[in-house]
Amino acid sequence: MKRILRVGNAAIVMFFCCILCCTACGERTQDDTTESASESSTTSTTSTISVKKDGSISSKIVEAFTESYYDVDGLKTMIETSIADYQAKNAAAQVKLKSCKAKGSNVDVVMEFGDHQSYAGFNDEVFFAGTVQEANKAGFDLNMSLKGASANQENTMISKADLLGMGDNHIVIFELPVDEEEAAQSVRVECYDEILYVGDGVTVTGKKSADVIASEGYKVIVFR
Repeated sequence: MKRILRVGNAAIVMFFCCILCCTACGERTQDDTTESASESSTTSTTSTISVKKDGSISSKIVEAFTESYYDVDGLKTMIETSIADYQAKNAAAQVKLKSCKAKGSNVDVVMEFGDHQSYAGFNDEVFFAGTVQEANKAGFDLNMSLKGASANQENTMISKADLLGMGDNHIVIFELPVDEEEAAQSVRVECYDEILYVGDGVTVTGKKSADVIASEGYKVIVFR
């Protein structure tokens, strides 16, 4: 389960690789998810990334944590140390551990990032959230085919030219590679407005939410 843990914090990967022999992700079924990762932390059992209107990013990691000798306080300390080390080298970065709690047989870690750059830098991953125009200016290759998100548009495909014509709409681009030693995992992405188009490996689960399967290549979500 290293990949899903890494979605929220690189330090968590190290911690769990050392002490967990086997883990399991729960699943959440909900038609339309509009809460942020932090707001839904009391009910969700799925790891999530929430893109907020103010540009901030929330992430919630949910992992099996059943043995009595697993140390939640140790995990919290490791994450806080990792944040301090990162911010010492990146003064402008906005990273905060909001909570690290054992809930039943799971451990929930909720983190908040002031912007997508802080999220990407802290996790050492490709992650972008902004307008299509901004993504193009940032150098992302938008030569991609995306399918419509709604039921009546699921057979609709758009290409680079169509995407560039939607410059003021928003796009999330990130990587969720599969670990060859682990079964394919998924993470839920929650957007603050209606999802319009998605790329390969992305399944729409609600008006503003989608599940992303770990696989090679960029994962793409376009929303209003």
